[in-house]
Amino acid sequence: HEEGGHRASNGPPAVAAGDTDGVPASLPDYLDQVEREVILRALVLTGNNRTAAARRLGVTFRALRHRMQRLGLS
Repeated sequence: HEEGGHRASNGPPAVAAGDTDGVPASLPDYLDQVEREVILRALVLTGNNRTAAARRLGVTFRALRHRMQRLGLS
């Protein structure tokens, strides 16, 4: 459910500057960046409630905590 229609800021992060073919230089780094932004968005939407953010993302609290630690968000 998305309110207000599509906005560019809700899309995936831009590919690295200077990349002219639209393909990221490192897929793992790009996916980490996407995951980091989605987690942060869920935390903002839930008032920084990690349990609610995990539920909203469809993962367990432990899985969210692990992902946050791996991404340097904890």
